[in-house]
Amino acid sequence: MTFLAPWAAIIAAALTVPPIIAFYLLKLRRRPVRVGSVMFWERAVRDAQGNTPWRMVRPQTQLLLQLLGLAMLLLAFARPVIPSELGGRVMLVLDRSASMNATDGPGGATRFAEARERLKSLASELASANNTRVMVVALGSEALPLTPWTSDRTVLLGAIDAVEPTDEEASSDALAELVRLAAAGDDALQESEPEEEAAEPMGLTVVVASDGGLPPPREPFAANIELRLEAVGNATETSPGNAGIIAIAAQRLYEDPATVRVFARVLATGAMRRDLPVRLALNGQVVAEGVAALSPPDDSDEPTEASVTLSTVTADAGVLSVLLPGQDVLVADNSASLWLRTAGRPRVMMVIPETEIVDPDRPGPVLLIAAVLEAMDLGNLRIVRLSRYEQLVAQGELPFDAVVFDRVQPRGAPRVPSLHFGPPPPMPEGAWPTAEPGTLPPTRVISWRRTHPVMRDLALDQLGVAEPLIAADMQADIEDGGGLPPHTVLANGERAPLIIAFESQQQRRIWVGFEPANSNWPKLVSFPLFIAEAIDYLSMRGSRDAAESIRAGGMATVNLTQARGRVRIAGPNGEYELATATPTTRPTLGPIERAGVYLLESPAIGDQRAVAVNVLSMIESRAVSTPSLAMGFGGLGAGPDHSRRSGSERELWPWFLIAGLLILSLEWLFSVRSLGR
Repeated sequence: MTFLAPWAAIIAAALTVPPIIAFYLLKLRRRPVRVGSVMFWERAVRDAQGNTPWRMVRPQTQLLLQLLGLAMLLLAFARPVIPSELGGRVMLVLDRSASMNATDGPGGATRFAEARERLKSLASELASANNTRVMVVALGSEALPLTPWTSDRTVLLGAIDAVEPTDEEASSDALAELVRLAAAGDDALQESEPEEEAAEPMGLTVVVASDGGLPPPREPFAANIELRLEAVGNATETSPGNAGIIAIAAQRLYEDPATVRVFARVLATGAMRRDLPVRLALNGQVVAEGVAALSPPDDSDEPTEASVTLSTVTADAGVLSVLLPGQDVLVADNSASLWLRTAGRPRVMMVIPETEIVDPDRPGPVLLIAAVLEAMDLGNLRIVRLSRYEQLVAQGELPFDAVVFDRVQPRGAPRVPSLHFGPPPPMPEGAWPTAEPGTLPPTRVISWRRTHPVMRDLALDQLGVAEPLIAADMQADIEDGGGLPPHTVLANGERAPLIIAFESQQQRRIWVGFEPANSNWPKLVSFPLFIAEAIDYLSMRGSRDAAESIRAGGMATVNLTQARGRVRIAGPNGEYELATATPTTRPTLGPIERAGVYLLESPAIGDQRAVAVNVLSMIESRAVSTPSLAMGFGGLGAGPDHSRRSGSERELWPWFLIAGLLILSLEWLFSVRSLGR
């Protein structure tokens, strides 16, 4: 402890202490009174002896209290200070990333709550220090300055109280960039009192209140920047550990686009390193279960990871969620969701013979097939004759996902998936010989491949065909696969196949080896089901981008059907409304800080009905508390001994002043009590 005004205190002591002592040395003048006896006046005798001039002062409680109170006032007058270990400019960084929500604090408190109280205490201390300016920064996926450089205690505490936790991954790069701007005196980070700043150059100290879950920055901090870690969290071996989902993806199968396969990767630390059940939910309903094998391979304390694959069947859009049941220190990463897109609204072209007359009064095969296609709510349906189709192919204009050929055979193989009724699809010459109509005997379906996506919901036991077209002598070649492209027989007649599916260079084709008009199929329920399943199989391509999500702190784009639409959003933090300020059909939401599923409601919204926000961070899901950080030059330690700086002092005179006044008040009470005896 040092004094800013010692000589002022010495002069004041010289002026005040001697008079107090003198009051006790000088004899008081009293009027002599004649009494009969003084044997009961011992106190008066002692008082008379104490007022004998220039006699040694006896220790008295009242005198000691007066001198002690005066000493406190004189020390306050000397302005005692304690040199602070922080000084100049101090940047208080509050980590609000996902791992700071871990509930391993006393009484189940979060690390974020502990860090906030630490910074509030430090801000109060620094606000009372001389020559110190403080800035409060909230650190998540971005480093956000919340105050200018200031020493206003109210402003600093208000900014710290206003910080809310997030589920984002902390970005050391964003913090490093902000520190570099502050060290360079960037105009965007100007002090609130620049005239005092110009008096003396100030150093820069960065205090990070965090559990240590920060990745090292790509570029290290400047060597002249003082860094200090205020470590929070439970880093003991008794920590319950954490399990979290760190990756998720979904894919519609190419062979069966209605089947969705979900891939997830799970990480576990501490006591959570064991086999964990994993559940897959579709729109909140559990549809599949699995196990993530997270048993530790050895006795090390390193986190373990495991992958799990789950599947479900749906052609519709919805919310897919992977769930980890159970309790751990971090809740936000126990689930991860995806917005699953629909399998698509395919665009279909139907090609009919040149001589075909479409007459609504005389329903024929064309109208039957077209009616089924129209009932499928396709993205587009166009019916053309074969000559027009050939013209479109020659012009390179064929913006369709599938083509249905009804009793016609194109000159070349279509560039898109196709469904053929009657004549076979174009193949190498001689590969698919057919019989002339009426040359083969009638047949019925005796078996069909129920496991194939097109046939799994069909019952073909009542289907009878009057004029099959696939030659009977091709049966052996089809079964042996000799000289034929990869194929699958979907339905067998009594002597030859009736329906065949095959792929060639990723182009799907289905051949129905008879004309629907020459069978009883149009009268059966399985006929429209077959066409619908065949179009789905042909046009819906499996893809890895069948579902989407964003990480906490990211931006989400919403597709609207009209500009200036309003979108109502219901999320984990309540409901709010987004109104597009400019004419656009793709407004953005965000940054979205908390993980969860955000439901979208609007008359103008397109197919997207939800936005899935996840943590998906290996660093945050580790949820470890460490006493050091890797900041690019050997690490950043915790505790007050890491970064001591001079140039900033904390004045103590208010405390000495209060102590002096309290002691003098006690002396007054003692004096009043003595006089009352």
